[in-house]
Amino acid sequence: MSTSWAQDQMTTISGEVRDTARAPIDLATIVLLNAADSSYIRSVFSNEQGAYTIPAVKGGRYLLATSLIGYRKDYHPITVNASSQHLRVATITLVPEMNALKEVAVTATLPSVERKDGALVVNVANSALAAGNTALDILQRSPGVAVDKDGNISLMGRQGVTVMIDGKQTYLSAEQLANMLKSMDGNNVQSIELNTNPSAKYDAAGTAGIINIKLKKNELEGTNGTLSLSAGYGKSHKSNSSLQVNHKVGKINLFGNYSYVNNAFNNDLELYRIIGQGQSAKVFDQLANFKNKRSSSNVRAGIDYQSSKRNTISALFSGFFLKGNDHSTSNNKISDLNSPIDSTLTTLNNGKNRYHNLSFNVNNTFTIDTSGRKLVVEADISTFEDHTNSNYTNYFYLANGDYLRDPEYILNDMPSEIHIQTVKADYTHPLTSKSKIEAGAKYSSVKSDNDMGFFDQINGHWEDNTQRSNHFIYTERVSAAYAIYSQTVHKTEIKAGLRLEHTYSDGNSVTLNQRNKRDYFSFFPNVSLNQQLSEKNNIGISYSRRINRPNYGNLNPFLYYVDPYSYQQGNPFLDPSYTNSYELNYTLLKKYTLTAGYQKTKDMVGEMMYQNDETNVAYVTNENIASEQVYFVNVNLPLAVGKVWSSNTNINAMHLGYKADLPTDPIDFGQFGLQANSNHTFAITPSFRLETTFQYQSPLRWSIYRIGSYWSLDMGVNKSFMDKKLQLKLAVSDIFNTRPNKVTTDYANLNIRVHNTWESRVARFTLTYNFGNQKLKVKQRDLDSDEKSRVGK
Repeated sequence: MSTSWAQDQMTTISGEVRDTARAPIDLATIVLLNAADSSYIRSVFSNEQGAYTIPAVKGGRYLLATSLIGYRKDYHPITVNASSQHLRVATITLVPEMNALKEVAVTATLPSVERKDGALVVNVANSALAAGNTALDILQRSPGVAVDKDGNISLMGRQGVTVMIDGKQTYLSAEQLANMLKSMDGNNVQSIELNTNPSAKYDAAGTAGIINIKLKKNELEGTNGTLSLSAGYGKSHKSNSSLQVNHKVGKINLFGNYSYVNNAFNNDLELYRIIGQGQSAKVFDQLANFKNKRSSSNVRAGIDYQSSKRNTISALFSGFFLKGNDHSTSNNKISDLNSPIDSTLTTLNNGKNRYHNLSFNVNNTFTIDTSGRKLVVEADISTFEDHTNSNYTNYFYLANGDYLRDPEYILNDMPSEIHIQTVKADYTHPLTSKSKIEAGAKYSSVKSDNDMGFFDQINGHWEDNTQRSNHFIYTERVSAAYAIYSQTVHKTEIKAGLRLEHTYSDGNSVTLNQRNKRDYFSFFPNVSLNQQLSEKNNIGISYSRRINRPNYGNLNPFLYYVDPYSYQQGNPFLDPSYTNSYELNYTLLKKYTLTAGYQKTKDMVGEMMYQNDETNVAYVTNENIASEQVYFVNVNLPLAVGKVWSSNTNINAMHLGYKADLPTDPIDFGQFGLQANSNHTFAITPSFRLETTFQYQSPLRWSIYRIGSYWSLDMGVNKSFMDKKLQLKLAVSDIFNTRPNKVTTDYANLNIRVHNTWESRVARFTLTYNFGNQKLKVKQRDLDSDEKSRVGK
């Protein structure tokens, strides 16, 4: 910025913007730039009379850059006298340009991946590869993201991720979140933001960082919308359809979305276990096939009302309704080691799932004055209801096919309810043009009620198995407050924040008469330094402390039945784990980024497996098993060759290490790993586009498990018609069917191999039609509002 600024006087700049017919222009953007290097200082909008005012400007030479879609951009040089309190600028006249809309449509194309405000942003809107996919499909194809067979999401190789939708925490278990994302139409997703080191403004939960899924929201003037129809097939059918409608007139913006998803999934599992050693070793060789169907409806409706020029009130209602059917067949061949089969266990499961979520959100954004002071208050109420039941039939056969014993009939009935209330306030207060304070508070309350019934059929009647049934109620209340101070000194931006969270939790097993309460305070500092080395290069360093509170599903002590030889069990005695995270990032030419990081977690919550060699029963639970150390280097390389080929390649190299002094067998494991994601777009003609995505993950070690490598190639084409109002998209995911999940472990007395193959190769055809007014009229707000809403800002 100009070095000739006076130190004792601020000047107000005002003027008018008109067209060639001398009519005032509303909502033109006026950007104040430093004349020396064109660096951004601040921006305002013209009002209905075409007038604008830029307050508190120091003396110096500037440019006023004035723009509005449909007009040529105007640059107007001005000089501000340090001794003057007011400067009236001559009227700015914008000249209409007939081709402006066409030019904006070309130049406004976002890169597939970009780094903004410390977050890696994946722009998926309008992508042929996103069309027809679910939100979970899109998420697991994002750089550094992996989703295992149980729905657990990891970021940069680490679990413990907080997943948010439009900046709101979901508070769901891994399975419930996976069900929701599987049933969410990917056509409604605008972008996915990945942040491994968010600021103190955001919840401290999530030791691996935050993933924020941003949904589309239309802001065009008038009435408009988008209709999308998609059909696909792999081993079973897939179909998605969605309708988005928006009506914006004057101070009121009404919007509504409805989507329907009807998908079937196939999954094959091979599990091989060797139990014991030597001549007494037993072999369990299991083959299972899962056929699942999910149909869901998702509705969102809301209103934005600009009650004054400085105040906007927003209300949003959303509902999610899912019905599912699960069918599985498992054949478990049992024998001595290197011997013929002596018996077989066949397990049939027929299950039903009914799930719905209702939520209501109200938000008030008040811009206190033109200096940038702002107060945002928000409240959210959500309810989730999940009713799952499973009927298991176990058949026990001898090697010759005769019955070993009578069949076993089991019923699991698992209703659960979750009630969530949150309220928060965020305040921004600029101190000078180069410094500001942000502060806020949040209160959240989560109550989960799970009443699991386990029934055995005896003599034709269902009888409650009191040893396995369990009623568990979990309550968690978190009160938080934060403050962030940021200051720019020359070309160095300094940001320091502190978040304080008080947590109260109560895990009450009504059946076992067992209660586990926790009440604790935690401090979460956050510091970052960013140095601008030159106009296009900068370097930064940051530190943050985060927490991973045990999920209520992991705390529930009930037994989740799989078959007579395997089950899952919760652990009500899990403690929270804490992570200290350090990052160094470098940006070259404003687009190439290099990030190096180190994270250390104490009392990491991880999955453990135990096996009884006498009963042949294995079970999985979660424990505070180890300390975890992660080193990683992430490189993001966007590339454009002419106007035809553009690409983005993201490479993440890491080392995951785990140590624990367990009484049975100590853990001291570590391994280097590599993840790569490369997206390529070929604009063959203005209306025809080809897209490809290549993914690779090397072998990894996660706690006691070894995870195998995989690679995949996706490809899609996009053809537009009718001035891009109509788009046809054809895409095939995992063309070569190379995304199996391979897991092995030889820890302690475990000798297990798992090979899981799900339906990843799917062809999809999607039709998208944009109707109504498509002419953009920018919403009156400060230009930085979108960036400030991103994760990590």
